Amino acid sequence: MTSVPRHNNPNNTILFVDSRLRNLRQNTCRASKKVIPNLKPYINNLSQNSSLFNSYAQIYVYGENFFPYGQTTVNFGSIENIPIQFLNSNSFFFELQNFAFPGVYNITVNNNLNMSPLNTTANSVGVVSLRSNILKYTITS
Repeated sequence: MTSVPRHNNPNNTILFVDSRLRNLRQNTCRASKKVIPNLKPYINNLSQNSSLFNSYAQIYVYGENFFPYGQTTVNFGSIENIPIQFLNSNSFFFELQNFAFPGVYNITVNNNLNMSPLNTTANSVGVVSLRSNILKYTITS
């Protein structure tokens, strides 16, 4: 703590608190580390809503790290990049037409993220594709 002349400081406690806060800010800023967030999607579970006439099914996916605006897509078996209806970062749904035969299908989620910096003179990374874990989905007749 720095000493302050008495004639400039009628109330010593205010400067004392101010001095402590200033030191606290300096110490915490030096100790902070830059952490890159995990952007890889993860599927916790699935649920389904069928249409009234069984013409399609809406499959709801619950998990983590889902993004709007075409950044997140779904792979259903051998069909890739099915668009989603984004609900929030932990859930979305996609529609599955009745083209699939009964069987067991793998569902994965893809995050296609543009990692290019805003500064065009810097080295650009481009689009990075991150794939989630695999969940099995069973279609019965």
